[in-house]
Amino acid sequence: MSGQFSANVPGIWISSKHVENAVKGSEEMGPRFEANWAATAGWWGEEGDDDFANQVGPQCEREKEQVLGTVDAITGGFQALIGALAQSADYVQRPQTDAIDSIAEQGSEGEARR
Repeated sequence: MSGQFSANVPGIWISSKHVENAVKGSEEMGPRFEANWAATAGWWGEEGDDDFANQVGPQCEREKEQVLGTVDAITGGFQALIGALAQSADYVQRPQTDAIDSIAEQGSEGEARR
């Protein structure tokens, strides 16, 4: 079988569907985190005269933004992976599609000559 190439294009597409499910999960993660955050925001106290709240409040806000940034980065990574899988499937399938189209063209030209 040396010199032959084969690929499982449907398998590539199925893989991309699994990654799409991961994207959906990561897209839901941010809003869920923010909803849970809202339920606990301010538990450290009220900023102003409260030294602990003055210290912890801004730190918590920074950490919240870092978590949301991380979730966005994970989602973006999954989306890039889906694009790469789709492109890979296209690269694998394109020669076959082109060959089938060429065969169909040759058949049409032959029929037209008759």
